[in-house]
Amino acid sequence: MQRFTKKNTFALTDLINRTSEDTELLNNILASFSCEQDGDIRNFLLNRAVLFENLAKSRTYLIVDENQMNLPGFKLADLTIYGYISLSVKVFKAPETMSNRQRLLLDGFSAKEHGEPIDHFPCYLIGQLARNSNVIKDEISGTELLGFAFDLIGEAVDLVGGRNILVECHNTKKLVQFYLDNGFNKISQIPDEDCEMVQLMRKI
Repeated sequence: MQRFTKKNTFALTDLINRTSEDTELLNNILASFSCEQDGDIRNFLLNRAVLFENLAKSRTYLIVDENQMNLPGFKLADLTIYGYISLSVKVFKAPETMSNRQRLLLDGFSAKEHGEPIDHFPCYLIGQLARNSNVIKDEISGTELLGFAFDLIGEAVDLVGGRNILVECHNTKKLVQFYLDNGFNKISQIPDEDCEMVQLMRKI
């Protein structure tokens, strides 16, 4: 019989605290995550996420099964990571070609400041968002992962405000289309050593 899952976010900070005396356990749990499409995503979780967490550069959340964690005798070593999300804040620099109408939409109040076009906009950045290749594909979708990200950002908006969500992804048709299908719009393209990156933005 298949066990009913109740997926929710589990803050990496909480996992760090619960494994504070067992770094090997923490590393083994994170190492159970795999991303066949992009090795950099796994590399971030294994080699940078904890450092960024301690430096408050970003906040990472694992998608886990609450029911599994509440089972009698559950051990963290058996934790299944279905996916993960990393969030931070970033200032988006608008390209010179951006119209005043677009600037107004991003700012919400004005397209200019002191007579000059506004060219910097604070955003919530979805830095990482990925499903674990080691779990069955049907267990969680990209749209579900994005929903968790929206919920977390919504909590921050309730506390401090904010208007826009930014994503920077590789310029591949399937990935870009995924974000377009979920309410994002292309804003600009940025160079990258290996693959051109696309910046997409969505109003909260």
